[in-house]
Amino acid sequence: MRLWLVACLACACSSSSGSKEPPKSTEPAPKVVEPAPAPPADDRYDAGALGALSFQLTEGTPAARTHFTRGLLALHSFWYDEATREFEAAIAADPKMNMAYWGAAMSQIKVLWGEDDVGVAAKYLGKMPNPDALSPREQAWILALIGILKAPDVRSSRRTFVQALTQLHTQFPDDESATFLALALLSTTRPEDPDTLDVRRRAAELANTVYARNPKHPGAAHYMIHALDTPQLAPQALAMAQAYATIAPAAFHARHMPAHIFSRLGMWKEAIASCRAAWDASVAAATREKLSANHHDFHSLSWLVEMPFELGRRSEADAALTTYADAVRAGLGHQHRMQYATEVASYLRRTGEWARVDELLQPLASPAVEEQALPGARTAPSATCTQPVAASAGELAEKVAVLEARALAASMQRDAAGTKRLVGELDTVRKQLRGALASMMPADVLAKQDAVHTRARAVLLARAGGNDRALLAALRTAATDASAETGGESNPSGFVAHEEIGELLARMGDHKAAAAAFKLALTDHPGRARSLLGAARTQVAIKDLIGAKASYEKLLAQWSNADASIDGLAEAKTAVAP
Repeated sequence: MRLWLVACLACACSSSSGSKEPPKSTEPAPKVVEPAPAPPADDRYDAGALGALSFQLTEGTPAARTHFTRGLLALHSFWYDEATREFEAAIAADPKMNMAYWGAAMSQIKVLWGEDDVGVAAKYLGKMPNPDALSPREQAWILALIGILKAPDVRSSRRTFVQALTQLHTQFPDDESATFLALALLSTTRPEDPDTLDVRRRAAELANTVYARNPKHPGAAHYMIHALDTPQLAPQALAMAQAYATIAPAAFHARHMPAHIFSRLGMWKEAIASCRAAWDASVAAATREKLSANHHDFHSLSWLVEMPFELGRRSEADAALTTYADAVRAGLGHQHRMQYATEVASYLRRTGEWARVDELLQPLASPAVEEQALPGARTAPSATCTQPVAASAGELAEKVAVLEARALAASMQRDAAGTKRLVGELDTVRKQLRGALASMMPADVLAKQDAVHTRARAVLLARAGGNDRALLAALRTAATDASAETGGESNPSGFVAHEEIGELLARMGDHKAAAAAFKLALTDHPGRARSLLGAARTQVAIKDLIGAKASYEKLLAQWSNADASIDGLAEAKTAVAP
């Protein structure tokens, strides 16, 4: 079967998508051209600000090939908007360049995130003028992408992608096949998988091999950080974390990613600086391209709500949450609104101000505003279009996050009746969300999510009822969920299972067991201020005064510039005073 017909089949599978049409092509006139010259000057960022790579092409004018390379560099830093713009610029420069359409299609596939605009990707492939004229290597790249588009769900598509990239890398080994294979491997593993560390190590080895040959390759640095983003492996990624932001400073995600490793290692100042730089860069990029606030890096802003607590700087966390709340009021899509509700719950866990839940969730009374470009935008990125089922799932996911925040607040205030009512509402909305996700996720993944929700439900009800023994049992069961302590992202959320177990045990008077729980929490989350304070207090209770002093000293070193009103600061100073 001709490759063109295979691409058309992929397009037909998603012809119902309401996404934007990609640029139209002209009739083909394939030819082999010389390598592109160095990129010309660009007023948006300097030529080296996204890194460097080499992708063998058999077609395309020099200008088109320059845009193609930039698009691929942006893609390796998950800057999907920019990747789409550059690949579309390559198409505009040379409509006969088949691989430019592949690049534009690939920029609609968020491999690691599992968020794909299959309809737009298929339409781009369908516009390729003459894919049969491409080399076998280039055709292998196109076929690997088609495998993603034709898979029945995200999990299956990633497994298919790994198989295709493994074959491609075996047949055509080079830096790009190695980096994309590393990314594909990471997209298939979950924290609870028994072989997850082996998969991560293999991905890291592939990325490191590329980095050794080309220390300017953004994908090599980026994917190694993702591969080693676990408590066990994070120390191995410190050098890469320190390098990545300097490789691709124009990409805000490249500025953010080092924070994954810094926070794993308790390097809070560095992690906060990384996220601030990412947030500022994302706002600047959206302003420059006249894109809406949905393109701001709210992932980094979320971390700026959470991490200042580790340094005792609640005032900075308050400022970040206010920035987020103002953005919600001004209009954001459901995904960012969902994250805001999650951040409210995290903030309340850290402050204990549960009575403020309604006040802090109030910005969500403003209507959701899905993606749109502002007047005068260069290109409204196709990657932001969503299908009706995805929008429905996003709205339901937001409702779940809001109900979770309210149920948590009710349970912490020992409002048994209110918690029971909210848990019932949660069950109803989660059932609706499950139905929306059934067409996108395999049954085994949904079943695991159901189990996590069941454990969380038990924790809420036990806490609300004031039954500490039932709560302890529920928390210990919840702690068996691998993602509760070692999730794929190191975002230091307000919930660490063993930390809450330690606090509960201390309240129940079992300080020896509490000390062990805090030790477990600090093993996976070094530098957690709350765990350090809890550990010091339990060590005092069990007469381990040397250990308590060491814990207080560590906390004070971390809180060297803490807000004067932060809980535990005066206590720690008194404990270490001569």
